[in-house]
Amino acid sequence: MATTEWRGCFAIPMTPFDDNDRIDEDVLRAEIEFCVQSGVGGLVTPVLVSEFQALSEDERRLMMRIPVETAAKRTPVVVNVAAVNTPLAVSYARYAQEIGADAVIAMPPYALRPEPELILSYFKAIAAAVTVPVWIQNAGLVSLSTDQLIRLCTEIENVSWVKEEVDPAPRMIGALVGRKSPHVKGVMGGAGGRYMITEHARGSNGIIPACECCDVIQSVWNLLDAGKQTEAGDLFEHVLPAMILEGLLGMSFAKEIMVRRGVFKNHRTRSQRSGLDASDMREIDRVWERIQPYLTWHN
Repeated sequence: MATTEWRGCFAIPMTPFDDNDRIDEDVLRAEIEFCVQSGVGGLVTPVLVSEFQALSEDERRLMMRIPVETAAKRTPVVVNVAAVNTPLAVSYARYAQEIGADAVIAMPPYALRPEPELILSYFKAIAAAVTVPVWIQNAGLVSLSTDQLIRLCTEIENVSWVKEEVDPAPRMIGALVGRKSPHVKGVMGGAGGRYMITEHARGSNGIIPACECCDVIQSVWNLLDAGKQTEAGDLFEHVLPAMILEGLLGMSFAKEIMVRRGVFKNHRTRSQRSGLDASDMREIDRVWERIQPYLTWHN
């Protein structure tokens, strides 16, 4: 798919676990179908929302392969190949290319505090392993400056897109877009979509959130692109309580919403073993009631 067409909500699938802590492949396929039917601009998998750091290498490859297979070119799939070292990242990148990913994305080696030249060689190796575009995920684990991002995109031919989520992310997006580098083909934001209005105004190409409200987020983006600022703002403020609660409760909240939407069977995560308490569930009940009228996908 032509990269010039990449725009809108690039939804992140969460990793569904069964009661034995294994990836539920049937639920994962249903989740990807939900995203595609919601009209998203694309998918990004498996990244932080997918708990990729808690997955085995085999599980990570499964979270790459099934979304690509299920999407079946109906929407682009950007596959995360970030790793703690360059050889493993290259291995993931080659696998992503083999299964038909439309692009790959990576943070620098996130378990290290890599020097700039190591980051450069890491992205060079990833880019040399594939022919598809390479995205840089600029997150708090290993933060890169605007100058560093432009250097990577300028010196490495395949590296051309950025997911910018270093705070203050909207300003960072504006600074990167404002440099007008011909080597930066596009920039997207994160933070669950909470800053999408100002990020759109600053030149972002899209937003990369967890997928539980991706239909509404895509609708907001469509309104912004159509110049309907008031309508976009009104719809955004209806879904904003869900975005805020996701930031507080994490993926347990997002998965609980997917349970209520008829896609997930539980809200299990590997990072929150205690789950959601009674007060959490009461607040989710309140937010769920408020956002339901604006959800366009229905099971």
